[in-house]
Amino acid sequence: MVPLYAAQVQNLGTGDFVVVRCGACGDITEIPPSRLTRELGLQLTDRVLDLQPRLLCRLCYARGQAVVSVKWREAG
Repeated sequence: MVPLYAAQVQNLGTGDFVVVRCGACGDITEIPPSRLTRELGLQLTDRVLDLQPRLLCRLCYARGQAVVSVKWREAG
């Protein structure tokens, strides 16, 4: 597991998710690593935290309010 400030897309594996919470309305969504590269256009070397300013809330359309974290898969 890599610290959030250093986590890159390539550090995410199967079962890991990027969790995005809207700071304006509280909406929460989980994004699998495959969607980060395929749909959001990130490179494998891009940092996960670089997503924050790019995201738009799907409910309230707030931009720049995203709070990004990683939900690592359970070990074992």
